[in-house]
Amino acid sequence: MNKFFAFLVLASALCVAACSTQQVPTVTVAQISPTPISTVAPAQTPVPTSFDAARAYANNRKLAVDIGKRVAGTQGGQAAADYIAQQFEASGLQVTRQAFTFQGWQDNGTTVRLTAPETKTLDAQPIQYSVGGQVDGEIVLVPGVGSRDDFSKINARGKIALVKRGTLTFSSKSQNAAEVGARAILIFNDRPESFTGTLRDPVTIPTLALGGAAGQSILNLLDKGTVRAQIASDTQVVQRTGNNVIGTLPGETDETIVIGGHYDSVDAGPGAGDNASGTATVMELARVMASKPQPQHTMIFIAFDAEELGLVGSRAYVDGLSETQIRKMRAMLNFDMLGAGSGPLILMGDGNVALLARSSAAQLNIDARNAQMPANAGSDHESFARRGVDTVFFMRNYDLLHTPEDTIDQIHQEYLDEAGRVGERLLERLDATPALGDTSKLMPTQ
Repeated sequence: MNKFFAFLVLASALCVAACSTQQVPTVTVAQISPTPISTVAPAQTPVPTSFDAARAYANNRKLAVDIGKRVAGTQGGQAAADYIAQQFEASGLQVTRQAFTFQGWQDNGTTVRLTAPETKTLDAQPIQYSVGGQVDGEIVLVPGVGSRDDFSKINARGKIALVKRGTLTFSSKSQNAAEVGARAILIFNDRPESFTGTLRDPVTIPTLALGGAAGQSILNLLDKGTVRAQIASDTQVVQRTGNNVIGTLPGETDETIVIGGHYDSVDAGPGAGDNASGTATVMELARVMASKPQPQHTMIFIAFDAEELGLVGSRAYVDGLSETQIRKMRAMLNFDMLGAGSGPLILMGDGNVALLARSSAAQLNIDARNAQMPANAGSDHESFARRGVDTVFFMRNYDLLHTPEDTIDQIHQEYLDEAGRVGERLLERLDATPALGDTSKLMPTQ
């Protein structure tokens, strides 16, 4: 979870930091209507017709271990797209790819070194879409979370601002720092490990992510006196191409249900939870639904690219749909960051589809809750919701996203099983509901 650092407010009590704090880069869709690359007939050999968590876990491992990092527009991302397309084809789906170009970003080399009262290199890296620069200055601690009011309490002009991660988007913190004349900003983690993220809006000063342990070391030095640092960061914006991988299961009607999840990761790690786990679940649901009798609704399974860069792939897909296509879309199910972490399965949403999802979980005796998305987070269902499509977001509380620790050993097969079984039950119930034009019955929510 363009993807897309605690993340959610669960029933106004569960909080998680940004799933995908994101800049929205310029996007040019090279191919609005996906071009078919192949069609494979359904397999004739009988296969299991219910969700198999072991198969989902195998897909999760393939993406996160064998392929590894899947940054949009890179060889790893291409390898993942090829694998997903092959698996969709093997399940009997009609497979297409939708290419789109976007403004990517790369770090050509960044270092942050303390120069006083001691000399050492810090665990730091630029946040995606940060500008580069050379800065030598005093570090000043910003109280609070880096709001405008917080910056008004200190003198950051000509200095390097040090701010704790959380609450506000990275870009908001950076913009607030620039407004008061800070030359750069270091955002330190609220946990010991390092992290990364994406800027949602343009910034004008170097904006870097600092590991929590490194941040604490600076705080300890600031308690004793003045601290200075040098920042040398070489970054650039580059033009890249992403690909949404789309597997279509034709139904008896042209009314559609979209089942999606992003397959790209950040550069910090292999993204086993965020979001190889959601993609693996989508792939197994595609196999399961294709093994059943033809559905009433056409089911469209999509592995989105470039979610981590600002929901770029899902926006490209949705922006290419006509109003008629949107009206015929019954639901969008988004699977993102669900295979790791803790707590109950979260089925986020306030519409009929989310209500139906939570009642489906109850039928299966699976603990599932609603939640609210914080302002500094995002995932692909939002691209559909802004066009009026009813959505539900499958996820779980997870605080190792966007870190090197988001590895396959964090994945719980039983979490994949819960999400997959609820997803399967929900799809069966959605598909059994009357056509959208039939007003004699309503969609069940219980």
